[in-house]
Amino acid sequence: MAAGSDKSNPPRAPRFAGTLKGDILDGSVWVKALIQDVGDNGVSLVCSKAFEPGTTTSLRLQLAPGKIIECKIEIRHSNDMGTGAKIVSMDEINRRAYDQYMQEFFSQQLGKLG
Repeated sequence: MAAGSDKSNPPRAPRFAGTLKGDILDGSVWVKALIQDVGDNGVSLVCSKAFEPGTTTSLRLQLAPGKIIECKIEIRHSNDMGTGAKIVSMDEINRRAYDQYMQEFFSQQLGKLG
């Protein structure tokens, strides 16, 4: 079987490197985080707290000054190199803002290539 063709471990959706400020909820305390990359369904971040894989919590992302969205995430992995999380839910208003950010960010990245 060719690498990457395992149906139980589908390839990760494309992510785009970028630095966003964020906060991740640890119990009742928001912990500062730096988002390293974003994608349609997930994020990679670093923070001072290691989270147990499988944990569901909240994440706030600052897409631009004064433009903050919130979503629920599930921690997929967490170690001293960073934390990977899948976005599991987002209300409609936050989803529209996130999708718009992704479209603008993707357009900027394509512009840099061509």
